[in-house]
Amino acid sequence: MADDEVKARHTSNNAPGDAPYDARLIVVSEEPLNAETPLAEQSGLLTPTPLFYARNHFAIPALASDSWRLRVGGAVECPLTLTYDDLRALPAKTLTVTLECAGNGRAGLHPPAEGEPWKYAAVSTAAWTGVPLRTVLDLAGAHPQVVEVRFRGADSGYVAAAQAHISFERSLPIAEATNDDVLLAYEMNGEPLPPRHGFPLRLVVPGWYGMAAVKWLTEITASLEPFTGFYQADRYIMAHPERGDASARPLTTMGVRSLIVSPANQATLPANEPQIIRGLAWSGAAPVERVEVSTDGGVAWEAAELLDAATPYAWRRWRLSWQPKRRGSISIRSRAFDAAGNTQPDEAEWNRLGYCNNAVQTISVQLVMPDHFPT
Repeated sequence: MADDEVKARHTSNNAPGDAPYDARLIVVSEEPLNAETPLAEQSGLLTPTPLFYARNHFAIPALASDSWRLRVGGAVECPLTLTYDDLRALPAKTLTVTLECAGNGRAGLHPPAEGEPWKYAAVSTAAWTGVPLRTVLDLAGAHPQVVEVRFRGADSGYVAAAQAHISFERSLPIAEATNDDVLLAYEMNGEPLPPRHGFPLRLVVPGWYGMAAVKWLTEITASLEPFTGFYQADRYIMAHPERGDASARPLTTMGVRSLIVSPANQATLPANEPQIIRGLAWSGAAPVERVEVSTDGGVAWEAAELLDAATPYAWRRWRLSWQPKRRGSISIRSRAFDAAGNTQPDEAEWNRLGYCNNAVQTISVQLVMPDHFPT
């Protein structure tokens, strides 16, 4: 494909005002735009904004900060209509938070599950700046009887499974919504949110899968009843048809997970040279405190070096120095452990919608002598 064709492909799906997305992104679907971050590009603590993974259910809405409004209502004493400038004038905080799509790793489930065929790179980390949601709820005076807070985005469309035109809406239990670290974010990595990542305002729920981080926020509603909308009750649940609908449970915190970012799967490496295995590890329940790596398919494990300080909501980079001892095909595995005592399962929990595959990752590399190394 010629360079101009590549550029055209990567600009055709941008909303007005959005910048072209980076050609290095691994596009899973063009419309709506869904794309993974190449693991090889995840070298820093923060993912560069142009390379941050994209998960959208509908077309990206074109919103202008001067005409956009956030309405806060429902079971509150003082309904609010806030402008972009109103929000930016409130006390803000910045948190480094890893977001992972709940379907990350769906392509690794067998038999195949419904949904976008994400591989393992629908995860990224950014520094998010915004107003604590609790600040806005306090300004509105949420009633003591509120049980959930509902969030509506400006994105909408026809959903065949729901047989209706709907908006993307999600809710949080009031105990989670009033956590001081849940943000109404308007900046990402020190810059205003790009349109594809929720401009002018999105929710960021640290520790939770990305479906909770509603983008293009236009309405916040304090509710006395649980929300049962499509993306709350019919999707983003662990559904097991063989157990019946009553067994379904909603998704919340991200499972503990480790990924190998280098070497790449199916890479060819010189067998007589030391290698560095690098990766990332995170958990929604507690900071990662240990990562182990196996270079013999899971027989023996060695502790990796953690490169970043433990923080509540961000991944930690890790590495392991490795001296190969033989030629041929080698299986490398990594597994993470968090401070709450969670570790990765060897096998994923299969479910109809293909969520939460945090099983131990395995890659294969081929070790050859230099005179057999590809040129």
